[in-house]
Amino acid sequence: MVEPEIEDKRITLEEAVKKIPDGSGLFWGGFGYQRAPIALSHELVRQRKRNLTIYTCGSEVDLEIMAGAGVASRYEIAFSAIEALGLSNNIRRRVSEGKLLVEDYTNLAMALRFLGGSLNVPFMPLRSMMGTDMAKLSRYRGIDNKLRVIDCPFTGSKICLVPSVNPDFSIVHVQRVDMSGNAQIDGIIGEDIEGSRCGKKLIVLAEEIIDEKDVRSHPDQTKIPAMYVDYIVELPYAAHPMMCQNYYDYDLEHLMLFHKATKTEETWQEYLDEYIIGVQNHEEYLKLIGDERLKELRAKEPWGY
Repeated sequence: MVEPEIEDKRITLEEAVKKIPDGSGLFWGGFGYQRAPIALSHELVRQRKRNLTIYTCGSEVDLEIMAGAGVASRYEIAFSAIEALGLSNNIRRRVSEGKLLVEDYTNLAMALRFLGGSLNVPFMPLRSMMGTDMAKLSRYRGIDNKLRVIDCPFTGSKICLVPSVNPDFSIVHVQRVDMSGNAQIDGIIGEDIEGSRCGKKLIVLAEEIIDEKDVRSHPDQTKIPAMYVDYIVELPYAAHPMMCQNYYDYDLEHLMLFHKATKTEETWQEYLDEYIIGVQNHEEYLKLIGDERLKELRAKEPWGY
């Protein structure tokens, strides 16, 4: 029997971002310090994308970058901070300036919204959020479009409904992927399985491309099958200064530099000019960080970080 020809879905980071029009909605993958698509947020800034809506349970440096650079105008999130270092200075500043709107949900609510989108149902039920300010206040969706509290048709008890999310694109960073799009994730997965299935198009960033036979030999590691993947970007250190399990640890030195830079508009613009706008691409950004520093961050056995 003749094996079917493998579809090659690889494109460059620049090509991937060009496919994202202004005003798009994006599911944003990763979990805290783990597998954040930082490199894609950098390229969104370099290509001067505007008026994006970002959907995520919670992210950190990338949300700060997109808020500070004016790429995103709306966030639907559960939290944002630079964990262990402090609050999200850029986000707080842009909200106070009226340049960024944030619609608050719980972590569970956002996760269920992604699940609902992946199942192609219009809403999902949950018991949390009722009786809180989240059920009373809305930034831009309007409270009736943010959530609904209804009487359950089966029990008569109160239940909260949240709208499912079907963004234009899902952005997910993984450890490994083959050319057709079978993507493997090590460690914490977060909401990336549901998020990868809820968007109309899926862009996968991967630390490396592996052979199809390696995918077949470890099928349990394939968390996102090729059928969901539209585009693949091979990009080592795509999460720097965050971490990627079994590949590299987070760069605490750079994270501290970043967080300190966001404390004022002047120092934030200096960081932006040096590390994002001031370089042409991800490869130049890595050169700026330096080979020696990147080698120091490489994951060590048996810990994977």
